[in-house]
Amino acid sequence: MEPVAKKGLYISLFISLLLPLLQQCLPFITSGKLMGYFSESPDITFSFQKWWDGSYQRAKESYINDHIGFRPDLVRSNGQIDYSLFHKANYAGASVGQDNYLFLDGYISAYYGEDYAGLPRLKKQMVRLKALQDTFATMGKSIILVYAPCKAWYCTRYLPDHAKKAEHLPNNYKTCARLGDSLGINYIDMNAWFISMREKTSELLFAKQGIHWTNYGSVLGGDSLVKYMEHLRHIHLPHPYWTKAEHTSKALYPDNDLANILNTIWPPTTETFFYPELHYTHDSTTTKLKVIHIGDSFNFNMVITGFMKNVYSEWQYWFFFKNVFTNKSDDIWKYNQIEELNWKDEIKKADCIVLLNTVKNTDNIASGFIDSAYNYYFQER
Repeated sequence: MEPVAKKGLYISLFISLLLPLLQQCLPFITSGKLMGYFSESPDITFSFQKWWDGSYQRAKESYINDHIGFRPDLVRSNGQIDYSLFHKANYAGASVGQDNYLFLDGYISAYYGEDYAGLPRLKKQMVRLKALQDTFATMGKSIILVYAPCKAWYCTRYLPDHAKKAEHLPNNYKTCARLGDSLGINYIDMNAWFISMREKTSELLFAKQGIHWTNYGSVLGGDSLVKYMEHLRHIHLPHPYWTKAEHTSKALYPDNDLANILNTIWPPTTETFFYPELHYTHDSTTTKLKVIHIGDSFNFNMVITGFMKNVYSEWQYWFFFKNVFTNKSDDIWKYNQIEELNWKDEIKKADCIVLLNTVKNTDNIASGFIDSAYNYYFQER
């Protein structure tokens, strides 16, 4: 190698190594933020005791690693290399399936029954739910269990090869559905419904890039829930409808939520989304209810699309029976903790309680609400 070329190479390598340090000390470029949850290590103050026991070095190394210049760009570059060259999702618990479908491993495990809670636990849960349903009925209230669809069930053919199993074990969803049938529980099986539409619909109900049902899929689910409430309570509620819609490759949250947290430079794949411009029916016979949704993140789509705001007179969403979102807040994304709420009084004010969870979470429907409500209505008195 010529001396000039060698010198140029050395200078280039030196600058490449120096740039992250310069960016850390004197930021001159604003990097885009990484998506997902990250816990950055805090800085540490020096002391001789920490130096001699080694804790200072370990903590300082973690801090520098988390705050080095261009870290978001380096993470995205690494994510892109892993995805493009090795077909690997650079996010813990995520996998790349066939045709660039993204999955979370926990949902696949639930599909194959690897998280089965057992018949005694599930039977106890459903018997208690039936007792609550009967009690609420005497109070003029309805409680409805909704099995929201799951991507591992809907997109089975696209599961990663390494995750496919030859044998299906008993799973929580099918066991709960069977028990619900025998007990007479009010429920809607949207998972089975979505599977039945799989070969019939031309629009995305699950996206390659997301883990939740699409916003369009949640609109269909919301309309189905409205019809069930109408039948159950013999009333007429507002319904979503549209006269025009947009087809676009630009995803609205959360239709690409799983792709986002992979933190790649380019989207892992492209697809066409369907976004209708929603309106809601209203006439002299229309009634609005006070409704509480309790469940997992599949309820968020109904907040985002405006379903809850337009269908209910008042709504609350108890996310995993932990965080409380409500239309009474100036910012619907601000929340309180369930411990700060007299949830028993809120139940008394509500007309309907909807327990909406994707079927992956049927091992503990409504995240402890059933047991807490049962203890209140049947054991505390």
